Amino acid sequence: MSLKSRLFALAVGSAAVAIAVSAAPALAAPLDSVFGSAGSSGSGSAGSSDLLDAGSSALGSSGDKTEHYGKLGRDNAPNGVRSINVWVYAPNTQPISPGVYPRNSQLGVRYNSTIDAGPVVDGDECAMQIRLSGPKVPKKAQLFSTQDCTSVKPYTLRAPGSYSISVTDTISGASNAITFDVQ
Repeated sequence: MSLKSRLFALAVGSAAVAIAVSAAPALAAPLDSVFGSAGSSGSGSAGSSDLLDAGSSALGSSGDKTEHYGKLGRDNAPNGVRSINVWVYAPNTQPISPGVYPRNSQLGVRYNSTIDAGPVVDGDECAMQIRLSGPKVPKKAQLFSTQDCTSVKPYTLRAPGSYSISVTDTISGASNAITFDVQ
């Protein structure tokens, strides 16, 4: 299955989860840390209870007004990126508790970039910098650069502790971050 197909399937799944969460708002807060921080502030703090809806709003399926999270990009950016949504990427790992994952797991960030009107930018017109910080992060893994506006970046995290991954488009200035713990 191609990366675009997987991302589309993941986006459809996120929209379905958003609908389920909106039917049960009491569950929204615990799910924030499980799914990352699409609604986080530029400082990487925990997301809002509208977290899952952020992913679906980026796909244009949520309400009339698009919501953007994190540090917004410039209005006149050449690539049109206005915001970046981020989620914890844990393809084969179940969390121990919300926002806490077992060590020696493949974990990372899944992100998409959106334009002002809301649709996802799925191309290579970005200049993304993905920064990983946490305990015992090798220098080589601390910064990764790519042109992919929408993608995933996995790591195998062996050391317990708190981790942060920020995604910044240096063309538009948009950025966002996730935090999670490894035990």
